[in-house]
Amino acid sequence: MHKLSLDAILLLISGVALVGCSRRDMEHDGRGPSKATAPELAVATVSPEELRAVVKKYRGKVLLVDYWATWCPTCKEFFPHTVALSRELADRGLAVVSLSFDDAEDEPKVRRFLTANGATFENLRAQTGASPESVTAFGIENGAIPFLQLYDRTGKLRKTFPAPVRPAEVDKAVRQLLAEPASAA
Repeated sequence: MHKLSLDAILLLISGVALVGCSRRDMEHDGRGPSKATAPELAVATVSPEELRAVVKKYRGKVLLVDYWATWCPTCKEFFPHTVALSRELADRGLAVVSLSFDDAEDEPKVRRFLTANGATFENLRAQTGASPESVTAFGIENGAIPFLQLYDRTGKLRKTFPAPVRPAEVDKAVRQLLAEPASAA
């Protein structure tokens, strides 16, 4: 059996447009990451105001916020890309935060998914969960996830990536912001 490198996997998905999820009735089909043996990661529940405070905390770094949910197959397909990007570019100044649109009772499932995917960055869950209120409160364009926001080193929102998310576009925009001098951001 051939083992694909991370670069090969990223290359395979970079040209593929990922469509979004906007309905909660897309439940997990049982195929996905298996339960990891590592301890589960912490997930803080936040409001939009609390997310703004988190964004401020990362000033000085380029910040990518990934909105996703365990009930969204496209989100789960894209999420490893976010993890890989974080690992590859953290030493160049990239910070990543994930924000789940899962309900409170699904938080154990969220933690298992994050652990299985090695999401060692800051992980949050919307206090309004999978409700339409979350989409409105967090300003999700097109009303669908996955949805990403990219902030520069000053904390200014510079780019959004509504569904369908194109990995190559995310990569390009992240690298462009990382290449900007800190004073120019």
